[in-house]
Amino acid sequence: MGRPKKTTKAKEPVRIRERKLANGNRSLYLDIYSKGVRKVESLGVYLVPENTPFDKIQNEHARSVAEKIKSERIIALQNYGIANLDKVMKASMPLLAYLEKYASEGNGLTESTMKGRKFMRRKVEEYLRSTGRLNIAMLEVDLDFCRGFINFLRTAKNRRLKSEERTISNCTGLQTQAVFTAALNTALRDGIIERNPMTLLTSKERFHQQESTRVYLTIDELKRMMATPCDDGELKKAFLFACFTGLRLSDIRTFTWNKVLTTPNDSTRYIRVRMLKTQQVVNVPLSKDALGYLRETEDGDEPIFRLSSAASVIEQRLAEWAKNAGIEKHVTFHVSRHSYATMMLTIGVDIYTVSKLLGHKNVATTQIYAKIIDQKKIDAVNMMDRFFDKDRQA
Repeated sequence: MGRPKKTTKAKEPVRIRERKLANGNRSLYLDIYSKGVRKVESLGVYLVPENTPFDKIQNEHARSVAEKIKSERIIALQNYGIANLDKVMKASMPLLAYLEKYASEGNGLTESTMKGRKFMRRKVEEYLRSTGRLNIAMLEVDLDFCRGFINFLRTAKNRRLKSEERTISNCTGLQTQAVFTAALNTALRDGIIERNPMTLLTSKERFHQQESTRVYLTIDELKRMMATPCDDGELKKAFLFACFTGLRLSDIRTFTWNKVLTTPNDSTRYIRVRMLKTQQVVNVPLSKDALGYLRETEDGDEPIFRLSSAASVIEQRLAEWAKNAGIEKHVTFHVSRHSYATMMLTIGVDIYTVSKLLGHKNVATTQIYAKIIDQKKIDAVNMMDRFFDKDRQA
């Protein structure tokens, strides 16, 4: 009688393995083998030392995510074969891993754009922690997730503010919403997701631009600032120069004589600056007042204005100067840019020219200042009505 044949257990095509990390965590990855081809897929999912009950819950979720992805890979192998597995693997990438990549990659992008991406990524992580679903995959980002994230932003705390009651502003919420939408649009173009669920949100569910109440100096107030001494003479020159050019503080800090040019036909002096925030190039003619605030330097590449590196110091000195000038408004350095915009519109410069002078990408941004001027006109008419009402009552 012959020996019974040995039965060999079929080898699993997809296995979950662990890799120990230097920080004590363990990274989970998939070891995929099919038809002589091996692939290794990092899941971006981690096990942490179980020091607290929450750690245990987090690890259970991480293992659950890994098992779910493993099952999806086995089905994908059966349906599409290992040759088409990469496309399926993309959609299973953890959302945080994708956003980390999105926030760190951006050659040629401005510093403010990169900060916006990193801020958005932090807020998504905070939201995921609040739901206990830290390892959610890209394919799980649906309309309900987007609704939840936007609602979370409406109550999210602003860590930069000391008060526990302060939430992020509507403007910050609007920007974060836009950056997250852009990230998913990139994922859509890269074939990671099939549709951007952020585009399915209704108008009521989204953040919207609110009417802006921008602080600015009237021409009379600007004259008072010019006539009032400032303890920091360099700051006074820089602020007033910004009032006549609309430059932001970041561009004032790096402003040099090499950026002051002359037209060949009529010798008009103007500045050409690539704005640090938007990378937009602006050409702004210089008035005699503006030229008067520029000191001579030995080198054309040397910054003209020597300002404190601490923004808080600048704002404090500006506040004291404004107070001495009898101005009760909250004057920050950026008020100079608002003042330039409203002054240009007040003296009759058309909105499209003002938009170009400010380096706005969209004239709609400039229209905020036009609304301020329109409101001033309405207020003036109302004051006139009240004045004549008194005469009629007499």
